[in-house]
Amino acid sequence: MADARFPFPVPYGWFSLGRVDELPAADVAPLTAFGEELVLWRDDSGHRVADAWCPHLGAHIGYGGRVEDDCIVCPFHEWSFDADGANANIPYAERPNRKARLRTYPTAVHNRHLLAWYHPDSTVAPLWEIPDSLPEQPVECLRMDRTIETAWQELAENSVDMSHFRSVHGMSRIAQVGELHIDGPYRRVRSGQLFQTPRGEFEGEIESNSHGPGVGIIHFTLLGKVTLVSTTTPLAADRVVVRFTMYHEEGDEMAAKIGAGFGAEVERQLDQDIPIWEHKRYQPSPALAPSEKPITEFRRWAQQFYATLG
Repeated sequence: MADARFPFPVPYGWFSLGRVDELPAADVAPLTAFGEELVLWRDDSGHRVADAWCPHLGAHIGYGGRVEDDCIVCPFHEWSFDADGANANIPYAERPNRKARLRTYPTAVHNRHLLAWYHPDSTVAPLWEIPDSLPEQPVECLRMDRTIETAWQELAENSVDMSHFRSVHGMSRIAQVGELHIDGPYRRVRSGQLFQTPRGEFEGEIESNSHGPGVGIIHFTLLGKVTLVSTTTPLAADRVVVRFTMYHEEGDEMAAKIGAGFGAEVERQLDQDIPIWEHKRYQPSPALAPSEKPITEFRRWAQQFYATLG
């Protein structure tokens, strides 16, 4: 159910469950995403994600479950379920229960994140793909996570709210949203942007690529080039976890020099925005200045990710 501050349900799309190198080492682990209790497990083919509640008598399989013969086994009565969620075995019955099924979620690994596809209708297969967009030989220069009490759309709207970069982040002037390209769930914006660095304020170029509500790939060109993988995963309709990871190409000495400082600037700006996000509400009919048309365009694009909004 949507929070009183926001009219949005949980959106659908590809969402990060974590960077691959940070996933639990255990074969079975509980997690929460999309407003659901989930279980993360590994078989010989990789990571699997399913609803956590056993359809038998409701045990949470993420606590005490185990993996046997590429199936996840409930700790309560040892019913096992295969990678598609079907009941594979009941140890004290002659055959499985055909009606007993766990909902499973498609997964993929891209840009060093484990992604899961969520749609409120479990029969809807993934509607788009996420490209691999890291530099050919990526060197990580920033990693930060934040859990924020807000809706994903509020965060994403900041990318086109250019005036706040002056009032909140201290930029000397307001930049303009540049070239816009939209193709269904894909959205690309290329524009100039001012950045604060230890050497002062610099004019740079930014290419922001949104692949649905959950994954953004942002390329910054400022003396050198750095790439930011930005993921936003709804824990509930009004609570998200944001993961930022920044990379530069190995051997790009200029990008290496500016990477740490630029990463600190990205972190500074995000932390300045959080108190505003956590204490504001969505204005459905905002009173906008003439230059703020991109906000309306963004909201039109964002609406497609709510299955219940028609």
